[in-house]
Amino acid sequence: MSTESKQFLLVNYTISVLEDTGERVIDTTIEEVAKEHNLSSQSIFEPELVIVGEGVLFKPIEDALRELKEGETKEVILEPSQAFGEKDPKNIKVIPAREFTRQGVIPRVGEEVQVGGQRGRIVRVGGGRVTVDFNHPFAGKKVKAVLKVEKNITGDDEKIRELFHRWFRGIPRNEINVEAKDGEALLTVPATTLLHENSYHLMNAFIRDLQKYLPNIRTVKVIFKFEIQQEKEATQTQSQATVSQGASSEPESKAEGEAGQ
Repeated sequence: MSTESKQFLLVNYTISVLEDTGERVIDTTIEEVAKEHNLSSQSIFEPELVIVGEGVLFKPIEDALRELKEGETKEVILEPSQAFGEKDPKNIKVIPAREFTRQGVIPRVGEEVQVGGQRGRIVRVGGGRVTVDFNHPFAGKKVKAVLKVEKNITGDDEKIRELFHRWFRGIPRNEINVEAKDGEALLTVPATTLLHENSYHLMNAFIRDLQKYLPNIRTVKVIFKFEIQQEKEATQTQSQATVSQGASSEPESKAEGEAGQ
């Protein structure tokens, strides 16, 4: 069965830019591929939640995912116009070098700079002028995407779990317990969820996703699970010590009684 619009999928992918010198991997969900290509910008490698029809991915990639069944793999080649766009000569501008020196910046070829709210890359320096390319770094290049649908998610419980995990990536999926029934979702998550930076804003983003993709859910309750095992162990140790003291004090009381007699 082919996937449908707004279908929830767990996808492993590798994205590459096709250059004259060869293929350059720029993003992947697979740790072995990341190590092979020295991609260390992320620490979590796992299948990514993709909501087909959300519009986050390039359209040819979404179209390919619509046709894939669970467990299937497909390679897609995107033309520059379908990916990061064609290189536009109008986006290459010459700027006086003094504009940079006034800001205490020494312009060097290859460095990224921000000018007038635009981010670009310096491609030439000389004659008191700096040439900056404001095109996307991968503009004018073909892109290759290798996609594999690991799982097709259909149940509300799993969809809610994946939406929560999307925003709180550090929380393992198996530690997010979800029960959805009669328009109410009950989530039990580790207390470490609260340690995430901007956790309140992340929670709001999660709620917005629920409103958008699961409108049948009208109420959300989140329980933060705190482990107090250490306190229990301390109580047990204290109880054992009390029992030991009571056992050792009994003979002394008896001895005192005999001495009194």
